[in-house]
Amino acid sequence: MQAHGVRVFVKRAGVQLHRLIPSGQNRFSTASSASPESETGAHHKQRERELILSVLSTVPSPREARKFLNSVSGNETMRSQREFEERQARLATEEPTVRTPGQLVPGEILHSERAAETRETEAVPRRLTASVFIDGLESPGACERTGKLLAQIQRIGVSPVVLLANNGSADATCGGYRSIIRQVHQLADAVEREGGKARPINEGVFFNNPYDRTDLTVDPELIGAAIAQGHTPIISPLMADAELQVKVLKPRVAAAAVARALAQSTSTQHAMAGSGGAFSLLVARLILLGGADGLTGEGNVFHRFVNLEEDYAEVAAACAQPDVLELMRTCLAILPPTAAGIVASVDSDPSLVLKGLISERPVATQQRARRNQGVAQQGQAVRRAGIPSYRPLPSYPFVDIGVRDVAKTADVVEAPTQFTLLRHGFQIQRHKKLDTCNVPRLRSLLESSFKRTLDAGQYFERLRQLQSAGGVEIIVAGDYQGAVIVTHEAVAGAESLPYLDKFAVLPSAQGTGMADILWAQLRRTCPSCMWRSRNDNGVNKWYFDRSSGHVRAPAQPGATQWVFFWYQSSVPGQRTLTVDEIQSGIAVSQKIAPSFV
Repeated sequence: MQAHGVRVFVKRAGVQLHRLIPSGQNRFSTASSASPESETGAHHKQRERELILSVLSTVPSPREARKFLNSVSGNETMRSQREFEERQARLATEEPTVRTPGQLVPGEILHSERAAETRETEAVPRRLTASVFIDGLESPGACERTGKLLAQIQRIGVSPVVLLANNGSADATCGGYRSIIRQVHQLADAVEREGGKARPINEGVFFNNPYDRTDLTVDPELIGAAIAQGHTPIISPLMADAELQVKVLKPRVAAAAVARALAQSTSTQHAMAGSGGAFSLLVARLILLGGADGLTGEGNVFHRFVNLEEDYAEVAAACAQPDVLELMRTCLAILPPTAAGIVASVDSDPSLVLKGLISERPVATQQRARRNQGVAQQGQAVRRAGIPSYRPLPSYPFVDIGVRDVAKTADVVEAPTQFTLLRHGFQIQRHKKLDTCNVPRLRSLLESSFKRTLDAGQYFERLRQLQSAGGVEIIVAGDYQGAVIVTHEAVAGAESLPYLDKFAVLPSAQGTGMADILWAQLRRTCPSCMWRSRNDNGVNKWYFDRSSGHVRAPAQPGATQWVFFWYQSSVPGQRTLTVDEIQSGIAVSQKIAPSFV
């Protein structure tokens, strides 16, 4: 399936990659970087190969590839983004009194003399953007790696906006001021050496709201002008107050102000200030590069995916990086709901962060022997029983990027191979009875997701019967924007078998990470589970990536062709499905009547 994913992405991305990465001088290269004195042809070709391999190594699904390419080409029109903008527009009209910049809501523009850049009659083209916060570049080689990452992000058609945060090593003294300025220019030079274009912005971005001295405001005009010229703006956390005294801003304060300015530049009807009326922003990612390769909790437990709306309190209670978690929570609450956050190490290989930018999935190296301890023997037994075992990738939410075979030495430092993906997310409701659910809304969700008419009487009657037998688990995300329905089916000679009956996401919630959030909740509720899917279901690729095994039912004339999936828990002490249970589960699944007419 990995090879198939690469072929699909190459087919869909080939033209776009050639447009974004031309064989000659690319549209992001500066005159100096394109000159023979600064770059040889061999170096240029090597850099192109590294970028293309980094992009292809993400192995995205066709939906992910299509979404990314549409975003880069300006054709991305996500309904959730439009609903976000419409909601902010309604909020703006509800209060007709004049508001100060600090009172604006995300997506609203303060009307001023910049209104000449506003297009009222047609939608403004969108520019895919990633907001990058860098918390320190002190480690050896960190500046070069980060410069390479920013240049690669720029050259795949994404415009990064960089804030070099003060990690506490710089103060408001003259020496601290020079240290920050030096790091900003060193990072800009590193981007230029990698074939990108960068513009250091040391002053003029941050200022105090004249109506409220405690409110920090960002002037987006300098940022927009840099993006319009194909440059990556690299912003220093410096601000001159009313007395012209230079202040070094705290990371959380500066990051939130930049996020607010970017959110206010996402309207499809108003161009970004400084862009000359050419574009507004589509903020896709919020990337924080710091000293840790993600968020960890008690016992050094690594958090690979965090639904902030549901998991924040639990993660914050034992998080080893509380400041990072709070910063990401604050900024993601400001940005549109389609934006996702990535927390990675500044020492990470650039290709690792590109995976999160393109594929929207957390990445982690998995030790196969440890993860699959005891599963290999089961796989052999399954094959002997006539059921093919299939394990293309680790179960959600990971993409296996391999394990290094090179022996570690004292002189070799392993680059981080994981990061934490965060989404603002949705609140989760759990029900064990239909009586506590909004059944009409649940029905509407199922029919909208599957685009078919539900046999409601027969389906809900089956669920009510199972409530008093094996049991039912209904997980609802948000305001019935997504749901998972799990039934516990009776299996001969064993305890009830968890069966994934329905997995539904509202079309308007696509692009918000809803499917990932629901899958994580499913894995938490049912450590092991089985389900079936039609042979021609377009979601099967997604299921293949997250299952531990599958088997295709023998073809029957006139009957529905099913594929049966299952996943297993790798946590010691949790239930795993035996070969007999899998065989019995397939037999039970085949007898379940179709739910749609």
